[in-house]
Amino acid sequence: MEKMNIKWNYTNKIVNDLLKINRAREIVDLLEIPVSVEEEIKKETIAKRVHYSTKIEGNSLDLNTVKKIIENTNNSHERNVLEVRNYYNALMYLNKEADTNNSITEDLIFKVHNLVIGKNLNAKATYRDGQNIVEDSLTKQIVYMPPEAKDIKVLINQMIKEFDNKTSKDIPIPIKAGIIEYEFVTIHPFWDGNGRTSRLLANYILKAYGYDLKEFYVMEEFYDKNINDYYNSLQMGLHHNFYFGRKDADITEWLEYFISTMANTFEAVGNRVKEIYLNSKEEANILDTLDKRERWIANYILNNGKIKAKDIASHFKISLNTANNWIKEWLENGFLVRENDKQIRNVDYILTKKYQEKIK
Repeated sequence: MEKMNIKWNYTNKIVNDLLKINRAREIVDLLEIPVSVEEEIKKETIAKRVHYSTKIEGNSLDLNTVKKIIENTNNSHERNVLEVRNYYNALMYLNKEADTNNSITEDLIFKVHNLVIGKNLNAKATYRDGQNIVEDSLTKQIVYMPPEAKDIKVLINQMIKEFDNKTSKDIPIPIKAGIIEYEFVTIHPFWDGNGRTSRLLANYILKAYGYDLKEFYVMEEFYDKNINDYYNSLQMGLHHNFYFGRKDADITEWLEYFISTMANTFEAVGNRVKEIYLNSKEEANILDTLDKRERWIANYILNNGKIKAKDIASHFKISLNTANNWIKEWLENGFLVRENDKQIRNVDYILTKKYQEKIK
């Protein structure tokens, strides 16, 4: 029975990128942004994960179409649509699992793969029973010849055992996720859906161990931006036959790529969260400067488009003269502005652009 004996080493690049990942995690954990914005980012993230992971495998649907499928507004049974729907179901299943579970089991693998290929979650599942050669779609040359069917179960069990091994507890979670993604797609245990399942398992590990970044990140988008780098990093110039080098490979090159991609993705998310946080704080600060009168007026203008002195006088039960004095003060401090400079009587007032942009 064949076993994998992969090797890897810490490099300066890996160490520095791990530090970047943790800095980004701290930013996202510490900075609170509006809940509504969080939900929008998560929604966008899920759609992008589904879109880019299926696109990597040749799915031709664009992001907007993927969003419609997720929202159940596209009920077509066309192959690309089913592939997207299946991947979404698998992603949602693993996200739920990661809330209460952090282990990888053969049962979990079978269930995820069942969903990826459109079967019921608990349908009977088996590994491939023959050779599954990967060819270049254009040249038809052999790109990869995975292990023989008779070795799959042993290799998968070894992968699972090493993931849970006590000696691996000190290995950073991002590296463990990268190892699982590499080993699984290298074993290639099924006839179809191996790449998608490998990426799902990596994301599952990151979420289960607290590296989900509030589900704001999409590594698959970075993979897709330069797909050749993704495939070349997985292949690392090794022989196309699993038994002639890949089972004993030094995968440092792949891990450098994986951790670097993760660091770039996390940094981008951290920067975005920081920007949203600062904008929301600025908005909150502006609202905090408004007194009760100004808050009422801002709300009135938002609902009616404009306000007149008589509206202010009526609501606050003050004279028209007092209302005009208040308006004069607000014109000077930049709270209100005339809607039309040519108006002389019965003037309409609106919020200045500064407040229009922040009070919505």
